[in-house]
Amino acid sequence: MVLPSRFGYLRSLLLPLIGNVDEFAIGLTLLKVTYAKDCTGHVKGAQLWGTDVYTNDSDLVAVLMHTGYCSPTSSPPPSAIQELRASVRVLPPQDSYTSTLRNNVRSRAWGAGIACSFRIERCCIVKKGGGTIDLEPHLRHTSAVEPTLAPAAVERTITTRAAASNALRQQRFVREVTIGFNLCNEPWLKYSISIVADKGFKKSLYTSARLKKGEVIYLETHFNRYELCFSAEKPRSVGPNSNASDIELEKNRDRSEHEHRDVFRWSRCKKAMPEIAMRSIGIPLPAEHVEVLQDNLDWEEVQWSQTAVWVSGKEYPLARVHFLSSN
Repeated sequence: MVLPSRFGYLRSLLLPLIGNVDEFAIGLTLLKVTYAKDCTGHVKGAQLWGTDVYTNDSDLVAVLMHTGYCSPTSSPPPSAIQELRASVRVLPPQDSYTSTLRNNVRSRAWGAGIACSFRIERCCIVKKGGGTIDLEPHLRHTSAVEPTLAPAAVERTITTRAAASNALRQQRFVREVTIGFNLCNEPWLKYSISIVADKGFKKSLYTSARLKKGEVIYLETHFNRYELCFSAEKPRSVGPNSNASDIELEKNRDRSEHEHRDVFRWSRCKKAMPEIAMRSIGIPLPAEHVEVLQDNLDWEEVQWSQTAVWVSGKEYPLARVHFLSSN
């Protein structure tokens, strides 16, 4: 494959979509210095995924600011500077891209497959009179953050009053939620036990009843997506009782034929897909798209905590949650 030695920087231009590539270097990528400012829309919009190694659609100016080659500023560059050049190395796609806060620029996390990745190998200033000045990165000011989650000091319930004309001043409760981005960069709710808790004392408001009616819970850790859905109704089994008479055993057997228990399925999604793709395939996902980890689960075997879900005694730390209705 023959590549040009330089590419002109455009905010809407991605790196070449090479596909599954081996590591190789692209020649100098040329940047107009007028773009290396804090007012760049892609920098403010956090068009930046990864740390040290970035996704191919990450904004190059945002990457240079994240790695510390240049500082965010809205001031025009000195007149003696003609351009800013960066040499990048194209890399194969990574399994995941982590989120960090560096140099007052926060990158975002990504967990799905992409065409290729890249990292910065060299950055320099080209002076108008000729000659270059090599720039050094500043990578020590790093603060790890939870991937793509909006910061929230505390989750709380606030009370708002009804209209002043309401004689009873009826109060309404508005629950605050935190929005995060899932592994496909779509907005989901940050996991909270209040989201998956029963919505009332009526059986129809139980979370298990919602699943039986066709809703499906999708839960994400920082790296995987899981599916919890209703599986089937199964007759209750009658355990052996040596002290029971034949008549009692027969009565229990007849009763078990009419009594059923709800069972649920816990699966790992083989690939995190956008919601539109999931709906086109089917909710819950067909068997070829999931790896069934636990089947025929009683609801009591699914236990929720403030930060995780326990399924048959195994803990899954959770980051995001989303309900979808079956097709």
